[in-house]
Amino acid sequence: MLDCAVITRKDRFWLPQSVSIPMIRQVLRLTRDFTLTSDLLGVTIKEAQAAYEDWDKAPVMHGYKMPDHKKAWQRRELIILGQMWNRGAQAEEIAKVLKRSRSSVSGKRRSLGLPSRTQISREKAAEHDAALRKSALSAPKKTVLSWAQASVLTRKELRGRTYRVRCCRNLVTITCMSRSDKIRWNEAANIECAYRYFALQSHHLIAQDFLLTSDAIRSHASLEECIPESRRKKLVYFIYEDAIEYITSRGIFRRHCSVMEGARFWTNSKLRRLSRRARKSRRLRGLVAAYDLAA
Repeated sequence: MLDCAVITRKDRFWLPQSVSIPMIRQVLRLTRDFTLTSDLLGVTIKEAQAAYEDWDKAPVMHGYKMPDHKKAWQRRELIILGQMWNRGAQAEEIAKVLKRSRSSVSGKRRSLGLPSRTQISREKAAEHDAALRKSALSAPKKTVLSWAQASVLTRKELRGRTYRVRCCRNLVTITCMSRSDKIRWNEAANIECAYRYFALQSHHLIAQDFLLTSDAIRSHASLEECIPESRRKKLVYFIYEDAIEYITSRGIFRRHCSVMEGARFWTNSKLRRLSRRARKSRRLRGLVAAYDLAA
């Protein structure tokens, strides 16, 4: 249970069931799809594939096929169900987003075999958080902490440590600087954040999964230049396929900055070579001016 965080809602506490190999296999048997299983359980695609290995009489993974009846759950709805459930949302919250009944959501969650939750007392919740903190602080600095472990540590305690981002199809991590509260963004985290922005997920939800402030997420997205044309709609979920469609339809691609080493940014212009990050850098002001003159 030490890989699970306590879910808190108005002085009520729940502890979710840990995701195990048998659970992953049960969902794989129903969906026949590694990617959808990843979205439903909050594990990576590679973790779903690892559970499939050495499985006697394993079913063929031919991809999810939606049942042929009027009220059948679409793939998109299943992704939303999985993401919101893994973030601690209640059945009625999910039902409101999906425009389905609470009983329909609860029934689907049970039939898919998604992690159940046990209601616990405030004292038990505090004990679990204390055990989670102890396991995180006793781990070597090189160990990648789970999201649950990192969520109970302070920014100072996270210094010099790396932790996983929640609800990602691929392994995405955030590394904290050892002598400050600043973080080091790697390319996987950059792309994950951008895809969520392009899919119109609320930056507040992105911040929760990245264990950062919403201001930090918004500032980073601005520097990466991955903010879509319209952010009026801010969703409590994200669909990777929506992000890919947005990027493809507008001819957006990721390129290296010609002035700032290691900097990359999103653009739909083949003529642009300078990133917003380089233009805002005082250290590179002379190089940027020289580049503009040469252009």
